[in-house]
Amino acid sequence: MGNKLNDIIKIFLLVIIILTSNVSAQNDSLKNIDYILENILEDATIEQENSQLYDLIEQYINDPIDLNNSDKSEIMNLPFLDIESANAIVKYRKDNGRIFSYSELKSIANISTKSIKILQAFTFLERRESEIDSSFLENLKIKLRSRFSQNIQEAEGYKNGFYIGTPAKIYNRLLINTNQKIQIGILTDKDAGEKSISDFHSYYFLANNLINGIKFIGGFYTMEFGQGLALWSPYSFSKGSDATNSIIKRARGISPYTSAGEYLYMKGAAFKYSSNFFELSSFYSFGEGSFNLSQNTYGFIFTLQPINFLKLSALYMIENQNIFDNGSTTKSELNEKHISFNYELTYGDLFLTGEFAIYNSSLANINTLQLSLLRSIIVVTSIRNYSNTYESKYGQGFGETKNTNNEFGIYLGIKWRPDFGIINFYLDQFKFPNSNASIALPSSGNEISFSYELSPVNKTNLYFRYFSENKEVLELVNNENIIQNRKTDKFRFELIYKVSNSIQLKSRVELLSLNMVNINEKGILLFQDVKYNYSKQLSLHGRIIFFQTDSFSSRIYEFENDLSGVMTNPALFGSGVKWYLLLKYNPINHLFISAKYSELFKPNEVNIGSGNSLIKGNIDNKIALQIDFTF
Repeated sequence: MGNKLNDIIKIFLLVIIILTSNVSAQNDSLKNIDYILENILEDATIEQENSQLYDLIEQYINDPIDLNNSDKSEIMNLPFLDIESANAIVKYRKDNGRIFSYSELKSIANISTKSIKILQAFTFLERRESEIDSSFLENLKIKLRSRFSQNIQEAEGYKNGFYIGTPAKIYNRLLINTNQKIQIGILTDKDAGEKSISDFHSYYFLANNLINGIKFIGGFYTMEFGQGLALWSPYSFSKGSDATNSIIKRARGISPYTSAGEYLYMKGAAFKYSSNFFELSSFYSFGEGSFNLSQNTYGFIFTLQPINFLKLSALYMIENQNIFDNGSTTKSELNEKHISFNYELTYGDLFLTGEFAIYNSSLANINTLQLSLLRSIIVVTSIRNYSNTYESKYGQGFGETKNTNNEFGIYLGIKWRPDFGIINFYLDQFKFPNSNASIALPSSGNEISFSYELSPVNKTNLYFRYFSENKEVLELVNNENIIQNRKTDKFRFELIYKVSNSIQLKSRVELLSLNMVNINEKGILLFQDVKYNYSKQLSLHGRIIFFQTDSFSSRIYEFENDLSGVMTNPALFGSGVKWYLLLKYNPINHLFISAKYSELFKPNEVNIGSGNSLIKGNIDNKIALQIDFTF
């Protein structure tokens, strides 16, 4: 292990030296949208691996809004933009007529560099002439994405016949867009171990404004309403280092489903009618459960804006389940009704939103206030109260868990943008008033997060984060289950240095401490990251990670750069080294090729994994290839 590890370190350091020595020979590279998105996602995703979030970001890119003509509420609906940024943009437009370049926004004190990058990705300043009133096929765009990935080591499940398919994971997606008015999407996905390349498949047809004010979608789609208590999609951010924006959901209503995840989507049809005074949406979804169960979901959403700073919405939804006896005679029928009310008030430097959802006689509610104070200070406070008997199949309200029931919590977040950086702080105090799946008694806990980001010198960015969680959990002590407090502390220090327009270095140190009555565990993770833009067409990204933790309980998550559309945030535990290389190549205008090789080496292990996923040996390596073609 020692010789191999030394060789890896030497090779990695040699690559850094070679790349750095060629600084003067490189030209400016184009802005890498993927890198911007990966940073946004990492801020919002502390401990989960969810590719659907990447699909959400891509949807915002594919359907940008007009920054010069969108109102304040539309700007605030973009992920991670707050009322202070929206107010600053609206005021700048009022004072200067319009925004001609994103570089103009740098002169506005209340808009951070990160916010400008978000606006560049999710908005446009001026439509190209060809996109205005063009004919049906004049602005036809077709996007094809094909991806192949596979673990090189063979798992036990393939040897003993448990997995009947091949170890390859295969993904294909076709998107057709005609001038934003008609969109068609087809997706097939095969996970490792599955037999058919279309084990999961989805499709949709979207017609937008073919008839003025009407949006229709058929096939696979999602519905988002309010703050997600009764109805939401699988696209849901968790608590992150951004203290003031991650807790506020931005409902998009009807949207096509473009992910390969096999949950929380709808299949059927939906439409929305929009006028200057109100919006009306209707949706119907059908599906099948087990061999003797069918289930349908349908409902209506009505939105009214009586005055320009107040928006009111109401949802009525029925989840219908029919249970059949021997597949023929109806045995029983269950209708579950959901009624929900949502409000949004945007007035000056104040944004207030909330939702009240009713299921049978149970109530769940959340109310959130975002306020801009003085100069460059934003405060968010939120109170949530979810009844123990409240349920919703599609609910994903903000909270310590995504179950949206049996929880009461108070959240306070502060973001301060002084002249010397950005400070984020939040405190979340929560309790579970009744027993839940993990603890048969009431329990409680709290989280504290503090982060500080600054650029002390040009081309250098420093980042520090402290996170602490105190939570009551059920543990086995001396053959007896007892409730005890689990305290987790995490420290992260990160340095990003832009050597040139072609080379960027990123270094991280992360420490973890886990303490309970009978447990005291530690963990450490270090990585060095190099991104090299050889030219406008070719980039290379490499990282080497060293980690050491006492067990899985003290695991540390490590967000990785990956192929476009793939989100990788694995939990590393035990002792080992992981490294990967990511290549992205744009040989011609409409073709984009990317490839990744990753390797995990755990010297103290005889096997990696368990059960049918067990790999004999201490190396787990994977290769992935993707082609994106637009025409």
